[in-house]
Amino acid sequence: MGISIRTRLAGAGAAAVAVAGLVLAAGPASATSDSATWNLSGGDTFQVNAWHCGTYVSACDWTASTKLLGTNPSNAQWIQNRAELEAHGVSASLTISKTPSATLTMKSKSLGEVRWRNTNTWIADTSGQMKPNFSTTYVSTRSCGSGQVTSSISVSEKCVYAGAF
Repeated sequence: MGISIRTRLAGAGAAAVAVAGLVLAAGPASATSDSATWNLSGGDTFQVNAWHCGTYVSACDWTASTKLLGTNPSNAQWIQNRAELEAHGVSASLTISKTPSATLTMKSKSLGEVRWRNTNTWIADTSGQMKPNFSTTYVSTRSCGSGQVTSSISVSEKCVYAGAF
């Protein structure tokens, strides 16, 4: 009977640790990417994407992109992506690395904006790494795209959001 009780207790302890691990992993991992498309006149599609890591210890990779998909035309006059990277939690803060040619503006200690405008091409994409502080409970990536496809087709800013709500 002693063996049986120990097995049950050991099993219960392992189960509790497993459940706790799932709860901790489920927080930031529940929504780490988002993508949306919009149809344009002429047959092309405009796409905005956001992605960041699901779990992290001290750093989290992120990617954001805006794309013109199709051949009418194949390239936009200009296409832009604006990514908002945010640390959430009491006294949360973060540092951000980015694609070298993109512009980084820290809006606050927990919110940074990375912007990249590309000309005569089909894509504007940025990526980097967020390093949140210890009080951060989760991070999020909001990716917004806009562009001037032709002189008569412009796309106002469209956004997607990856992160917990």
